[in-house]
Amino acid sequence: MQRKLFTPQLLVRKNKINSTNNFASELIKSENTAAGTVVLTLNQTKGRGQHTNSWESESGKNLTISIILRPEFLPIHFQFNISIVISLGVRDYLQQYVSGVSIKWPNDIYINDKKIAGILIEHSIMGSALSYSICGLGLNINQTEFLSDAPNPVSLANITGEQYELETELMKLLECIEKRYFDLEDACLNKLEKDYLDSMYWMNEKHQFSDEHGVFDGVIDGVTEIGQLRIKVDLEERIYNFKEVSFMH
Repeated sequence: MQRKLFTPQLLVRKNKINSTNNFASELIKSENTAAGTVVLTLNQTKGRGQHTNSWESESGKNLTISIILRPEFLPIHFQFNISIVISLGVRDYLQQYVSGVSIKWPNDIYINDKKIAGILIEHSIMGSALSYSICGLGLNINQTEFLSDAPNPVSLANITGEQYELETELMKLLECIEKRYFDLEDACLNKLEKDYLDSMYWMNEKHQFSDEHGVFDGVIDGVTEIGQLRIKVDLEERIYNFKEVSFMH
């Protein structure tokens, strides 16, 4: 029998909520929510990005969802693989329509030098394994004007000039994420890592970055097993956690 992670019965629709991740978290606390549950809203009033960042999304124009996963098979130190799975699923989906899709570490999705999607993943740990993961995703589909001071937003409609039926696009997106999740379940870690590295924004290119010591030139040459960014600076290799390094544009 064919495996399914996402089914219509597990889709929770909300017209307006503050944050799909917050709602998913409350859902898990109040009931034993199944893996593959997807919280979808057309109007997210307080979308969250990494740390204190917010996410702008015009009501009814984009896909704002949170996916509940239960990757209990995954040891804690492999948790970055959830980021890889979601990022690659979004990349696979977008590649059906446009070229120039890349993953800006750790998990922003770019088309050329513009940001089309943001991902926020929150894990809960039980013992030595992951109990559940809430994967929040904001993907710009039909919005054509952006009012916040985000530096470089773009949507699918901006690039292609088309408008999209959100329900259809959601199903296509979830199908792509599901395939990547089953790769993880089947322990195809080398394949996932290779595809992630092949998709990395600025990979193997010389660019400017900044850290607590100032601006420097470096070359991204991969990520560690736990998802830290590796940057070569002359003959030295530097390792960075989230928010310890910035990409200079």
